[in-house]
Amino acid sequence: MGRWEPIVTQVWDTVVTPCDCCGQVVASRLWVAEVDGEEHRFCSERCEELYATYVVPQRHKEASA
Repeated sequence: MGRWEPIVTQVWDTVVTPCDCCGQVVASRLWVAEVDGEEHRFCSERCEELYATYVVPQRHKEASA
């Protein structure tokens, strides 16, 4: 289970935070969850689900090929 975390930045900060699944830049809060033993940052709970059910199995499949 994940949790929402706010992104706290200053006006002059130029750091962007992309979603680990879709790459969308996240502006105000991140969904942080552990997937496949690692902590990842997502724009939504749906991206966490997609990452866990599609991206991770594809990476495992490619690694074993």
